[in-house]
Amino acid sequence: MAGRCGRWGGIVGSSSRITRTGRLLAGALAFAAVLGAPAARAADTVQLALSWLVSGKNAGYFVALQKGYYAAEGLNVTISRGSGSGDTIKRIAAGESTFGLADSASVLQAQADEGTPVKMVAMMSDKSPVAVLYVAEAGNAKPQDLRGKTIARSAAGASVNMFPAFLKANGIERASLNEVVATPSSFVALMLSRKVEAVLDQSSYLQRYRKAGAAAGVRIDAFRYADYGLDIYGDVIFVKTDLATGNPDLVRRFVRASIKGSEYAFAHIPEAIEILRKTNPEIEPDIGQAELQDYTDLAWTAGARAHGLGTFDPERMRHVQGVLAEYLGLKTTLPLDQVYSAQFLPKKD
Repeated sequence: MAGRCGRWGGIVGSSSRITRTGRLLAGALAFAAVLGAPAARAADTVQLALSWLVSGKNAGYFVALQKGYYAAEGLNVTISRGSGSGDTIKRIAAGESTFGLADSASVLQAQADEGTPVKMVAMMSDKSPVAVLYVAEAGNAKPQDLRGKTIARSAAGASVNMFPAFLKANGIERASLNEVVATPSSFVALMLSRKVEAVLDQSSYLQRYRKAGAAAGVRIDAFRYADYGLDIYGDVIFVKTDLATGNPDLVRRFVRASIKGSEYAFAHIPEAIEILRKTNPEIEPDIGQAELQDYTDLAWTAGARAHGLGTFDPERMRHVQGVLAEYLGLKTTLPLDQVYSAQFLPKKD
């Protein structure tokens, strides 16, 4: 007998021969695995340009980043602040950033009037937050009460772009207003000092104004455009058109992770703001939560929950085009397949 049985029934005498055979077999299997396994794909580095300063409304993208949703899709994502929707649109068209977040009406206007080569790939807010924020004590009970008042606005941005449409929808002559151009960082001080009675901004930021106003005994509220004649979509993720056609897989992965992060943020508002504050500690917890709650109410509507966040409704988009054509005089009404694509959205179960 070549060997003898050991205590546990193993073959002791042939152990060296088995060890050599095992090593050869293991080496062969490892070599075969190297030959047969595909090379690990390096993460794609992409940039997301926001429409404005980082705020609670943007928490979903930071959730996707810090919880690893982007990494799981093979993406290395950096997020940068914006300087208004118009500026973000220009950055995407120029190839300075991969993905952009901007007001959908601003994107539609750029596509129709300037031929800007961008395409919407996910509708992230079912209702627009652009608004007139006003001092209630100035007698602003309805939009028409703005006549004769002094309003501060920035040089550009979604609220500025859509302001003529808001005025027209509510029968307000622009000449009846006193407009001043100022930096958004000065808006609160201008309102508290009563140098202006209103500003053009977003309802998502209303809690910042109210907190400052409460300390000064000033009550601040908002006329949201969407509640006063302009039933339009809000924020949209968009890309340069040649990226949508040339690398659809990249776009699909980014959209999928962004939607996952946003849905998580909508369902876990305090946690989402804590995640956001890890990289943006200047955002106060109560302000951030109020901003995200407002955005959740606008984005996570019954329709969005039923059909999926990011979904485009063709009839609604035609309606928005009609609103912009009526009030802003769009130069052309583009076919919807040039405006957006739904092919990048996650499939519904």
